Amino acid sequence: MSSDPPREDAPDLPLAAPHFWQVPEAERELDRVSPRLMVLREQVARLAQIQEERERMARLWGKEVDAVDHPDAARIRRLEREWQTLYRTVESDLERWRDRGIEVKDLNAGLVDFYALRKGEVILLCWKSDEDGIHHWHPLNGGFRGRRRLTDAEREGGLDPDPRDRSAGGPP
Repeated sequence: MSSDPPREDAPDLPLAAPHFWQVPEAERELDRVSPRLMVLREQVARLAQIQEERERMARLWGKEVDAVDHPDAARIRRLEREWQTLYRTVESDLERWRDRGIEVKDLNAGLVDFYALRKGEVILLCWKSDEDGIHHWHPLNGGFRGRRRLTDAEREGGLDPDPRDRSAGGPP
């Protein structure tokens, strides 16, 4: 850990701040994010179907549904295993993205944010799956309704570099 005092011009970064993206870099990442969003939507829809089936069986059979010798016991166990596996997969994917500075804000709408720095402020680059690229940003607490248009210069990579990236001129 460095004992150097913080730079006066350094942004106030959150503890364990994620990667900060430039627009061109985030748009390249969309080539991987976009198809995975469709798969995640399908997996979440399947989770809902499984949950509905489990609830239907519980309403139909009551507490008997948990009995080992119940006629649907094997099906119930299979549904439970499938639900657990899918849930872990979805959570794992979302966690990996969060660790990289990518937040899925609304899976159904295809709303995804990328952490970035703009004029020393931590912001979110905002993309929706029906958009042809990243054209908007908003403050951390601004949400979708607080979206603002990026300038051409910002879209071309003119946001602040990640101060932790030595190649970008950040602190040692």
